[in-house]
Amino acid sequence: MKTLTILGFLQTAILLILLGKIVLFEKETTVAGHAEQSTLVSDDLTNTQSQSYSNDTYLYPDEDRLRQIIREELAAQPDGKFGPAKQMDAVYASTSTDKVENQYQREQVAQQLNYYTSVGSISDADMQKLQMEMAKLNEAGRKEMLGKLTRALNSGELKGRL
Repeated sequence: MKTLTILGFLQTAILLILLGKIVLFEKETTVAGHAEQSTLVSDDLTNTQSQSYSNDTYLYPDEDRLRQIIREELAAQPDGKFGPAKQMDAVYASTSTDKVENQYQREQVAQQLNYYTSVGSISDADMQKLQMEMAKLNEAGRKEMLGKLTRALNSGELKGRL
């Protein structure tokens, strides 16, 4: 019994010593990590500030870089038009300048929509294809076809998910 007690105390002492070493090791690594990180951040901060915005001081260099990217992107926008919808309208308008082609595309979408309405249901994959075809139309055609599609869905003539 005396031997077991001594072994228990010895084991507890060894565990306490190991715990102390682990705590010291963690403290050393966190201090070294913070020192290394602060030097990296300060180096990056001085580099980004010296590039183009030397008089602006931001807390994080990532924020500075993001602001610079956003300014460049906004400056690249033609005529101050912002937003993806206006960009997409310009792309589609430039690719399909012929009115006959627009009319033909609108008729194809209308036929597809009529087909799905006559069947009574549309799968998710077919709905995506139909929406992609609608997106190729000019603005007036898109509004018209999307209106027909939503009316068919709301009235119950067509079962599917928009």
